[in-house]
Amino acid sequence: MRRITVIINPIAGVRPKNVIPGIVREVLPSDQFDVEICFTEYAGHASAIAKDAVERGIDSVIAIGGDGTVNETAKSLIGSETALGIVPMGSGNGLARHIQIPLEISRALEVVRAGHRDCIDYGDVNGHIFFCTAGVGFDAKVSQAFAEMKGRGPINYARSAIEAFANYDPMTCDIYIDDGVINEKAFLIAIGNASQWGNNAYIAPRASMTDGLLDITVVKPFPLIEAPQMAMQLFSGHIDNNPNVQTFRSANIKIVQPKPDSIVHVDGEPMKLNGTLNIQVHKAALQVLTPEGPMSNVLEPIQYAIEEIHFSIWNNIRNGVRQLEKVTNEAIEEIKKSAKI
Repeated sequence: MRRITVIINPIAGVRPKNVIPGIVREVLPSDQFDVEICFTEYAGHASAIAKDAVERGIDSVIAIGGDGTVNETAKSLIGSETALGIVPMGSGNGLARHIQIPLEISRALEVVRAGHRDCIDYGDVNGHIFFCTAGVGFDAKVSQAFAEMKGRGPINYARSAIEAFANYDPMTCDIYIDDGVINEKAFLIAIGNASQWGNNAYIAPRASMTDGLLDITVVKPFPLIEAPQMAMQLFSGHIDNNPNVQTFRSANIKIVQPKPDSIVHVDGEPMKLNGTLNIQVHKAALQVLTPEGPMSNVLEPIQYAIEEIHFSIWNNIRNGVRQLEKVTNEAIEEIKKSAKI
């Protein structure tokens, strides 16, 4: 009987989490699977739960949440026999989309049920681990602005990008790769282990998570008028065909930053890293539960968008009811106080 630990982030995405344990029990019934379900309670809790699962010899740890939950969980599983499973519930879901995990809960759990495994690579920037992408330049600035916003979601991300674009000054960097050195003025430098940032934005469309290499995408400064074309190529998977873009592959990368405190993002998490960025790939270091064959299709984003709208409406109704109850209770209390007077 397979032993499985399920980690649920209760605040990821807009979909309700109270229904998830029931779906888990339905797809992974107790007569076939020994399942324990844990809800995260603080930052870093997913890592602690996953580490404990490895020590107890658990077969698989399932991260139910966004990219942050997946990243936290995966870090603790590196180099172990415990496999990572993903049920994507975030706004980007970059790793899940790359390895073609379905975006619907029960279908993602069917991948867990099947138990098919692949070993994938991961990268690190000065010791900071990433599974999808890292970068310096414009995308890192956007990540910083997005992290400082109260709301999440694609609309706020777009707002962060527009605001960052207006004030962004491109940088000139020396990029050392296995084949030599590149000196380039860059709008952004993206390092891809996976093909996309998330939301099907393919910044490294030819990237593979099993080739032992990282894909470097250098986007040169470009006029604002070309931004729509750039965006279309980004989401269609053809950004590497743009004349303002250069791509390279390397197992080891060194980026000499123009400023000592440049903002860098590691799987979307912004941070200040001083001095030279030393980036390397670690081959076949993480076992992941994946579909045996392609499971995504052109309708997947549309289906997911419809589902997101459904649960967003549901949440708005629920919050409205709660607000009404609160106002009603306050009014009743005021009436009671007045009656006593």
